[in-house]
Parts: sequence; C-alpha cells; structure tokens
Amino acid sequence: MLIFDCTQSACEFFSSKVKGQLVSHVQPASAAETLEVADATWPAVDRWQLHCVKFGRTNVLVAVQVDTRFAMTFVKLKPGDVKGFLEQFCGRYQIELLLLADNTQVPLPPQTELQRHAIAWAESMSPAYFFKRNDRSVQSHITQVLDFADQVAYEKGLPVEVEDVIAFDMRVNRFLRKIGGKGDYFHPDEEMLLRVYPVLGGALSVEGVKERYRQVGRGGTHRPDSDDSERG
Repeated sequence: MLIFDCTQSACEFFSSKVKGQLVSHVQPASAAETLEVADATWPAVDRWQLHCVKFGRTNVLVAVQVDTRFAMTFVKLKPGDVKGFLEQFCGRYQIELLLLADNTQVPLPPQTELQRHAIAWAESMSPAYFFKRNDRSVQSHITQVLDFADQVAYEKGLPVEVEDVIAFDMRVNRFLRKIGGKGDYFHPDEEMLLRVYPVLGGALSVEGVKERYRQVGRGGTHRPDSDDSERG
C-alpha cells in the first residue's frame, strides 16, 4: 500500500476541472485517520510526502519517503494525471533501488527469482491513497532537495531526461540527513536499501548490507546547515 501525503501545491497539482467542476484525487486528512481505524491489521505501508513546484513553466514533483527520507523527483508530469504519476513512480522506484543494490554490490537472487520478488513488490504498491497533510520535518528535506535542484538547474540546466533525473536522485540521496530526536545523521539511500533489500529476496543481514555500503565508499559528505526536528 502506498500513502502519499500531499502539500497544498501537490493537492492543486492532482486536481483538475471536469465539465467546469473541480475534481480532486486527494482526500482530506480525516480520511487517513478513518482508514487507519477501519483496518485493525493495518498492512505494511510505504508512506511518502509529495510537493510540487514550477521551474519556469516546468512542473517538478518531489516525493520523499517519510521513514528513510529517500527522494525521487519527477519532471514534466501532467497536472491531474494520477495514473501517469503512479506508473512513473512505481517503475522508477524499482529501477532506482535495483541500481542502488547493483552499485552497492549486495548479492541478489538469480534473475528468475528476482523478477518474482519484483512483481510481488509492485503488487504491494496497490492500492495507493492521496491525503492532504504535511509533515514539516519531511518538508524541510524536500526544500533541501529543491535547493540542490535549483543549483543544478543554474549550472547545467534542469534535468528532464529519465537518466538525468535518476542521476540527480542518486546524488541527493547520498546527502546526510537527520531527523530530530531520532539519532545521528544517516544516508537516505542506505536507509532505503536496508528497507527494500529483503523485499527483493536479498539474503544478507542488516549488518552485511551496511558493510557492503561502507566498502564501496557510498555516502556523501554533505551535511545540511541546520538540524531538522519532527514537529507534526
């Protein structure tokens, strides 16, 4: 199950006019609470926050995973096109994590078995829900991603091709992050790899994955200027 918490700008992005009437694909925050209460078992949830900005006339949507602060950016999406966004999101999610696993040199199952795990993972991403709510700590990390995007756009131009956007994501996910009250600095790509590696059928232990991560020299040295804290 995917949960997308949407800022006001993301809510507007996923709204469209149908026969003159404004139709939104985003539910109010109260609906999220109802969903949680209604489902006592509450299956594993992959929760992200979405925010939308414009670079000139180009829509840029940033998704940050709440627990790991792993970021993905999407460029030139059509406003109101939830289906198109979900197709891109789910495909990119798997591609970026498989690339991360390959770059980190963690062992994965044989191709046939890996494909079976990937299909099961893709199926677990359904259904997807969109709610209007905003965690300010996550938003602070989204702002840092956008600041870096602004720097890249100024120096080289905004990345728009899929390969360039993925390369951008890989860079920002090596930056050090911190969540106030939850320990030391961490790398989002390492945290996400630890989360997804078992889903892909990986056999290494948590410590084994961390050791491989350190061995290949991954992880940026960029540390944000200010500490972030959870503030609701």
